Amino acid sequence: MLDLGLFSSLGEAWVTVLCTLYQQGAAVAYTDNTGEQADAKEIFGLTFSVADAALPDAIIERHKVQEEYDWMVRNFTVQEHVKELHNETSYASRLFSYMGQKDQMEWVIRRLNENPHTRSATITTFEPLTDEGYIPCVSLLDFQEEAGKLNLTVYCRALDFGCKAYINLVMLQTILQTVSEKAGMPQGCLTLLVKSAHYYRKDEPKVHGILKAEGAV
Repeated sequence: MLDLGLFSSLGEAWVTVLCTLYQQGAAVAYTDNTGEQADAKEIFGLTFSVADAALPDAIIERHKVQEEYDWMVRNFTVQEHVKELHNETSYASRLFSYMGQKDQMEWVIRRLNENPHTRSATITTFEPLTDEGYIPCVSLLDFQEEAGKLNLTVYCRALDFGCKAYINLVMLQTILQTVSEKAGMPQGCLTLLVKSAHYYRKDEPKVHGILKAEGAV
C-alpha cells in the first residue's frame, strides 16, 4: 500500500494522486464493470488522508467539469436507478434506503449518538443480492471518534482520478461534515484506502493540463 500521507485540502490530495499516477503508474488494460478494457495508468493499493478539509475546495473548483460534477452529485443525493450504471441503484439509494429497507445514514448517526466511541459505526454500498452489472467504487464507510473528532475511513475498490474521483472526495467530505454535525463532534480526517487508483490514458492530456496548471510537473 502506497501511503501518500496527510493533506490539508481535497484538491491538494487529488493533484498529488494524479501526479503520482502520471509519474509512477503502471500501464495496464483496465477492465471495468462490463468487462470492457481500456488503456490506463494504475497504482494498485494507495492511501491518503485529508484533515479538516474545507468546502468548496479552490483547486477542485478551478478544474471541475460541470457535467460530470453534477452527475456525481446527483448519484450521491437522488435515490434512483442510474442508466449509466447498468440501471443499478445510486449511492443515495444505497446510503438512505439500503435494499429499499434501511436508512444507513440515520442508523450510523444514531449509533454514534448512543456511543461516540463505538468501533462499529460502519456502513456499506454493496447490495450483493442485486448487484450484477455494476459494483460500487466507493465501497465501505467507517466512522470513528479519535481525540474528540470524528474521522471517516473509506475503502474504495477503484477510483478514476482522471474523471470523477475528485467529486467522490467532495461528496465524502460532505458526508463527514453532515454526520459530524448530527453526532455532535468536530470533523476530523477523511482517509481513503483505494485498491485501484487509476486514470484512463484518453484523459492524459487533461491530467497533464491540471498538473501543469498546479505546478506539479
